[in-house]
Amino acid sequence: MQRPFILIVLLIKAVFGQLTYGQPVDIQQASYQHKPIVEMQINNKKTWVLLDTGSDITILDSKSKKHLGFDIVKSASRYVPGFGSENNLLHRVKNASLLFGNTALRGPMYAFDLGPIAESIQARTGKRISAIIGTSLMQAYGFVIDLGNNSVVMYNKSRD
Repeated sequence: MQRPFILIVLLIKAVFGQLTYGQPVDIQQASYQHKPIVEMQINNKKTWVLLDTGSDITILDSKSKKHLGFDIVKSASRYVPGFGSENNLLHRVKNASLLFGNTALRGPMYAFDLGPIAESIQARTGKRISAIIGTSLMQAYGFVIDLGNNSVVMYNKSRD
């Protein structure tokens, strides 16, 4: 009686075993003070970025385009609501490679002048941001922001 059971288990494992293996995961981790601002790279240049759970969109500072080496496509623009009733015009970014640790983050990115926001954050934290990472990109890559421990972990399923 035990032999047929073991054979059935082995047969099931042989047939379906490949389907049950977990995907490999890339894990990146960072700590921060005051606000979730972490170091990333844009086109191989280290920079500070703000992880913003209140924004869906990932925005690069348009004033940093020359320094960071990305391009702006004005024909691919969109308006998004800003403070009050003001709508802000964002331009699509191209030729921008964004890395967190050794993981490339891919998704739509837009350019906007982050000067006033960056200056305000720098006055409080000493770090000048060049980008804001929105929730769409954070969700796609499995970001977890732990405000109690001032840490960020990204659990990204490896993509082939």
